Amino acid sequence: MFGIHSPASASPFTGSGRLARLELGIVTCIVLALAGCAPPAVRTGPSPEDIARQQRLERAQGSFNDGLRQYDAGNYDDALKNYLLALDSGVLTVEQQVDARKHLAFIHCLSNREANCKEEFQKAFALDSKFELSAAEAGHPAWGPVYRVVRTELEFRRSGRSLPQPTPPTPGELAIKEGMTEYDGGDYNKAIRAFQNATKESYSVAERVKAHKYIAFSYCLSNRAALCRTEFEKIFTIQPDFDLEPAEAGHPSWGPSFRAVKAKQKPVKK
Repeated sequence: MFGIHSPASASPFTGSGRLARLELGIVTCIVLALAGCAPPAVRTGPSPEDIARQQRLERAQGSFNDGLRQYDAGNYDDALKNYLLALDSGVLTVEQQVDARKHLAFIHCLSNREANCKEEFQKAFALDSKFELSAAEAGHPAWGPVYRVVRTELEFRRSGRSLPQPTPPTPGELAIKEGMTEYDGGDYNKAIRAFQNATKESYSVAERVKAHKYIAFSYCLSNRAALCRTEFEKIFTIQPDFDLEPAEAGHPSWGPSFRAVKAKQKPVKK
């Protein structure tokens, strides 16, 4: 008459039903807690931001290196564009930025854009207060005077002194600057004619020596070795203790001609 109920058919409202629900709840809480405490998945490989930065760095390095090669080849317009692209990337090192600014200054001065040349030197000094050209670079007649003006102005500002009035270039400096523009552009015949204007007796010894030196370089670069040696001989008659800069003396074009002429000179008494 009255059926016997098994434990499996216990009502959820009975004691055994409540126990089952409690056990289920505990298990669920444990699973959720473990899921929440699980360590986050480890990301493998660079992030999209890292990849984009690396690509930007590679493009900047490529532009920077292209600029240097084009400058050395005398292709100044393309060199200028690539240096600016590299600088605009914002990923160059300070040293590379200074080097780019320096070459931009050289290019502007060689193209008779003195104001732009000066501005690039100022930017180089802003990046590195100890920025300095090498001895051979500082003596270049095209950008050397501009560099010295910028450096002097910076020194005076730092010390709080008034700037001196600029000294106008001498006729010899102007003639040499004209020659250097043609020389750096690879037109050695025009360069020779311009430098010859700077060899007049009225100009200083230093100006005449520099002019003869670049005439010699121009002759050797255009495969006129005999005329190249003649110009070196003229230099020794003006300045017996003359010598080339170490970077110049090893040049494969005019180096052998210079050494041949120098070997014939009598030792200068000290």
